[in-house]
Amino acid sequence: MTIEQQSSAPDDSRWLEQVGRILANLGFGLIEPDRTRGDEASHLAVALRLQPTLQHFDPETIDYWITDGARGRAARLDRETHLPVISDFSWGQISVIDRLGIKNEFLSFGGTMRAQMTADSTVLIDFSSNAPIMRWAGHSQSADPLAAEVGAFFARIKVPIDFVPGAEALVAKAAPRTLFCAFIQYVRERLTQAHAMREANRWLADWTTREAQRMEAASNDHWRAAAELRRQLGAVEAIARE
Repeated sequence: MTIEQQSSAPDDSRWLEQVGRILANLGFGLIEPDRTRGDEASHLAVALRLQPTLQHFDPETIDYWITDGARGRAARLDRETHLPVISDFSWGQISVIDRLGIKNEFLSFGGTMRAQMTADSTVLIDFSSNAPIMRWAGHSQSADPLAAEVGAFFARIKVPIDFVPGAEALVAKAAPRTLFCAFIQYVRERLTQAHAMREANRWLADWTTREAQRMEAASNDHWRAAAELRRQLGAVEAIARE
């Protein structure tokens, strides 16, 4: 099942109906794109209900990241948030948290979030991205096999962000698909430089080859923008070391 992007308006009842059906008996769901239909969008759908159902997982709070100007800032969404909402969210971690403080965590390259309350007072949320959203850890799910690699990539780009003026603004301007391409390039380069690692992680090498070919062909503008972003980040790091 997919969530079609008929409209970007948060009060568009069509996305609400789709998310409502998907989450009829669930607290959250990760909907991956069906590329056989030309779909490229990943969705993390979440329902915040008045009372716990005790059927699956009962979220009460979502912590995520947004870009405020050129800086990243932590954000939170719960039942007290003024609705409806439609806004961008940034790359990094998304945490879906229940009343006991138990979390299910995801990693994302950024996208658009929309939230609205339904007639039965359930708040439905859709985190949508044109790059993958990956399961990282949690109570009700297993981790995506790529999550550790994405986490390492995010940790890598935090180094210039933490220490080099201007680096955060460079990353903040990048589209989600551009950051995803930068991730593929980072993994490919790392595997190329370490033959033993490539042989020990054959599945990762095969995935990287496939995704590099697909993204370079289908999203060449993002592929080239990712290479330029990585070049610029390398340049500002080099200047900082001088």
